[in-house]
Amino acid sequence: MIPALLSFMMVIPAQVLCLLPMCRQFRNGWKKASVFVAALNVILLPAAAFVTWHFSLDINYVLFPLLLVFFGCYQFCLKCPVSKSLSTFLSVCALMAILCNLTCAIEAAMDPSIGANTLSLRSALLQLAVNTLAAALLAFPFLRYGGKLMDQLNLQKIWYMTLPFSLVLIICNLFIRPLKYETLFVNNVFRSFLFSIFSFLVLWILLCILYYQIVMGVMNASRTKERVRMLELQESQFESQQEYMESFSRTRHDFRQNILTMKNLYHEGDYSRLGEYIDEYYDSLPSPETRQYCPNGALNALLNFYAGKAKENDIRASFRIDIPRKLSVSDVDLCTIIGNILENAVTASLDLPESDRMLSLSGLVQNNRLYIVATNAFNGITRQRNGEYLSMRHSGNGIGLKSVRTSAEKYHGKAEFSHSGKEFHSNVLLLLQPASAEIE
Repeated sequence: MIPALLSFMMVIPAQVLCLLPMCRQFRNGWKKASVFVAALNVILLPAAAFVTWHFSLDINYVLFPLLLVFFGCYQFCLKCPVSKSLSTFLSVCALMAILCNLTCAIEAAMDPSIGANTLSLRSALLQLAVNTLAAALLAFPFLRYGGKLMDQLNLQKIWYMTLPFSLVLIICNLFIRPLKYETLFVNNVFRSFLFSIFSFLVLWILLCILYYQIVMGVMNASRTKERVRMLELQESQFESQQEYMESFSRTRHDFRQNILTMKNLYHEGDYSRLGEYIDEYYDSLPSPETRQYCPNGALNALLNFYAGKAKENDIRASFRIDIPRKLSVSDVDLCTIIGNILENAVTASLDLPESDRMLSLSGLVQNNRLYIVATNAFNGITRQRNGEYLSMRHSGNGIGLKSVRTSAEKYHGKAEFSHSGKEFHSNVLLLLQPASAEIE
């Protein structure tokens, strides 16, 4: 029974690799998750070893159901979507399948008379040592780079795209696994077997690196696009303020002449003409095109931009923003969330008569939480699928709302959308880091 128990203990390094990228995705913290997994191992691994030993079963017949149980418990510990956990789990299983064949090759060189299904203390310790060494080498990249992907990439379709590659690697390694090691020493089979193993290992590493580089490249490009958009809005706001300052400077320069004119009209007793002149002068005074909604420059520029769009389209807009200049939420993500909400609100209002057009937006930080609440008028017609609102402008999903939800999940928050009558409601909650923990 001891060799069987040691053989099942090879899943422990795999569990470590599965848990490391999820360091900020645990439902109740990493300590409780670690205790839960350890307790699970104490119960299930001896039980699986006993069943395998008592009924003289092939270890794979017990290992596969055991992995399914472990995955269910793994997902239970996490608050992330199943796409992330399944992608990580299958990727680690693919690696372990490759390492299992590598162990077979080492063991075949030591004793060609046995086979891959032979349960022995030596083979069990060898498999455990290989898996542990691999977990030790990959622990840092899984924790740092894998954790970064888990925290920032929230598009489930992209995570599901990794599954076929992992499944193909698992199936290929299961099929090339030798039942009898003696067959490896016929002609060049052993050399081909080693070549296949290292090819699969290199392919697995390259796929992980390429996936990370491509995803981060796409995300960086998206963030750059949002930054450019914010810079354009800030530039527009700056130009508007410059025009106001120049206009005000000219008005101040002409102020003395206007005062003299009004003084002469007063002394002449031409009060009606004086009143008309004062009205004309008041109307000619420049009015500022920008307002200070909040201390955050990027968000303030965004709000002024949509306030201008609302004014152009006769939409009654109300912004009540109490958001400090510095947050643990990046300016790009904050403007992405509010910009998409306002863009949808302005677009939806255009379907209504001018008298019915309305939008309001409130933002508040309280107890390390950022609350964003918006309401806008719309025509009351919606398209929904599986509880999600679909775009009324084209046949696809509502990309703007999906982007808001994705950005909210990045900060372990949530975004909810609803409607009542001809009012559409957007509610967003983001969890903020305490001021002492914010990264400048």
